[in-house]
Amino acid sequence: MNKFECDLIADLLPIYMDKKCCDDTRKFVEDHIKSCDECREMYDAMAREIPTVESSQKKKKLRLSPVSKMALVVLAYWAFVVVALIIYAYIMINGVML
Repeated sequence: MNKFECDLIADLLPIYMDKKCCDDTRKFVEDHIKSCDECREMYDAMAREIPTVESSQKKKKLRLSPVSKMALVVLAYWAFVVVALIIYAYIMINGVML
């Protein structure tokens, strides 16, 4: 293969791997990879580096809606108030001074 085509494939491989290229580009890359050992090795190395869908799904974080977040904030506030009142009542009943 000529150097220009290999350089072009090196530039196109990332968008080919992300499946963001048009059909003609996809076909060009696939045809070139079939006939060029160097570019096929580069493709294989890039394919090994891409994480699988399963591993990216394991990293999903819990996302709360804004309403849920506000409810948690209000709940935390009321928990703080209740604890503060319990401590105050204990001090008043027992006469404990800090």
